[in-house]
Amino acid sequence: MAMARGRRSTMMTTTTRAVQTPTAPVSDGKAKAKVLDAPFAQEYADYSTGYASVPGLAYENMGWVTEVRGEIPPEMVGTLLRNGPAMYERDGFVKSYLDGDGMVTSIAIKDGKAYFRNKFVRTEHFEKEEELGKFTEPSIFTAKDPRSPAFFYRLFNDILAGNLKRKQNGAYNVLNWGKSLVAVDYKKPYALNPDTLETIGHGACDLSSAMHTSHYRTVTEPDGSRRCVAFLNEVNWRTETTNAVFYEFDENGKEVSRRAYDYPASYVHDLIVTENYYVLFDCPIKIDFPAVFTKYIFEKSCLSELICEDTDRRPLFRIFPRRGDSREVLTAPADYWCYAYHHVNGFEDKDGNIVFDTCTWDKFTLYFTDICNPNGKDNYPRMKLSRFVIDMKELVAKHFLLSEVPCELPITSWDYTGRDYEHMYLSTSVGRTEDGVNGPMQALSKASIKPDGDTLYYEEQWVPGDRKFAMEPFFVPRPGGTEEDDGWVVALVHDAAYEKSDFGGRGTEMVIIDAKKFSEGPVASLRLPTYVPFGVHGSWSPQYIAGPPKADELERLEEMRKKNDGKPLSLGIGSNASEPVIHSTPTPQAIGMAAAGLVLGITALSSILG
Repeated sequence: MAMARGRRSTMMTTTTRAVQTPTAPVSDGKAKAKVLDAPFAQEYADYSTGYASVPGLAYENMGWVTEVRGEIPPEMVGTLLRNGPAMYERDGFVKSYLDGDGMVTSIAIKDGKAYFRNKFVRTEHFEKEEELGKFTEPSIFTAKDPRSPAFFYRLFNDILAGNLKRKQNGAYNVLNWGKSLVAVDYKKPYALNPDTLETIGHGACDLSSAMHTSHYRTVTEPDGSRRCVAFLNEVNWRTETTNAVFYEFDENGKEVSRRAYDYPASYVHDLIVTENYYVLFDCPIKIDFPAVFTKYIFEKSCLSELICEDTDRRPLFRIFPRRGDSREVLTAPADYWCYAYHHVNGFEDKDGNIVFDTCTWDKFTLYFTDICNPNGKDNYPRMKLSRFVIDMKELVAKHFLLSEVPCELPITSWDYTGRDYEHMYLSTSVGRTEDGVNGPMQALSKASIKPDGDTLYYEEQWVPGDRKFAMEPFFVPRPGGTEEDDGWVVALVHDAAYEKSDFGGRGTEMVIIDAKKFSEGPVASLRLPTYVPFGVHGSWSPQYIAGPPKADELERLEEMRKKNDGKPLSLGIGSNASEPVIHSTPTPQAIGMAAAGLVLGITALSSILG
């Protein structure tokens, strides 16, 4: 693989040390972490600082980006949107990173200028916990439980009663589609004000009314119109069935199609959409029932850790008809044992077979550990770029290894979703020891493959710097461009050593890279006014939203300043929106019946983890 800027050999021969990702910053705001005897000490120490929790509503900010290196392309118009957990510590209770409260970040670009905003997603649970000043709701990825007594709640409420409702944190994606801006967590979307990012709520529009996961695809229809396809995958482990619902929204944000299918229980995370099919990759997993009674009820494991590998069956593709009256769900087993969370793209080739590109893992380590909590010893990136070709006559899937450079969070041009394409952009790991231990996710990569190929013909990696770490990339088409890669790759970059930082040396940049000149690095780097945690997912909106304040927002801000007496303020939505919102964020009878209740309780686990 070729590398540009901040080059580092892909084979590291020296043994260094690494750190675990801290769940929250120490009191002085400076990054500190426990050192382990493992490779890539400096890299993992620096990477870990991107997961520091922020203080709360007082951290919300907005303003013009004034520090720019290079030049923002004057023809670029739109908004980079990011969402992710940002606050996961209240009143001394520390949650796992992925259980933190969601914070949407926007950078609106027009006329060579950029406007920044960041705002928390105020779900019903966020509002409740903010008012009480403490965590009250159980979460997916945290073993510790804020309910007391935890043993009682986990045994009788979660297992016996089958109530596995988890906190809605609104933290996993943000999408602007059909004049609707929504933030999404594991299955519940919340409408946001496109001018201010203020939370309007669930059910305010079609896109925020349907229950769907944080993964979606945008496709072009035969008549040239565009669709946004979302899905929800809910598992009932008691009946061993899964209900998958696929939604399609038109360019005006109206739901125009809803198709539901039942199939055997399984875990899926993402989807591929082609001209005629929805395709899910079925990872072979099962519930670890012993862990429920030996770990979960004693707060020694979290909900997500109750799933494990199922070695009794192979991974397979489930193929659902997208059009017509057929309800037949086809299955195609894979010839390669792996797991996959985030997919690149897929399409139907000239022979009617399905090409399915994805990032694969050899073991079910639960992606979140190797990416969000790596230590360079037990946990580190180990993904591969893979292509599967699904023979639609024989219903078998053949695997082709495209790259062994650990990669994740893939993106393509949205204009090529569901159709044959060549170029993809990914977040990638940098460096590997002789023992096969990989460095943390740090670089951006461009990889290219012919639609009928089984090997890459181009692979380039750009490293932002020794102490900088790129996040999820997005592709922005150049206005008037005719070639697939005629545009820019944009991403946020975590800076672990920002000299002007007011948050323990942390800072964040936005980079803009010419996709056709990827090896040259950014044409512009924008220093954001505040640190933004790594985040999970996001999108590029071709519409210019969340720009500088309009008249109504300016009036509310001025009124709030008059009433605020210097305390932190934040705009609110609702009946009291004209009032200042001032918050304080402080620094059944036997085992058989229990097992039956547990099966009921685990019903929603797959959709939760999706």
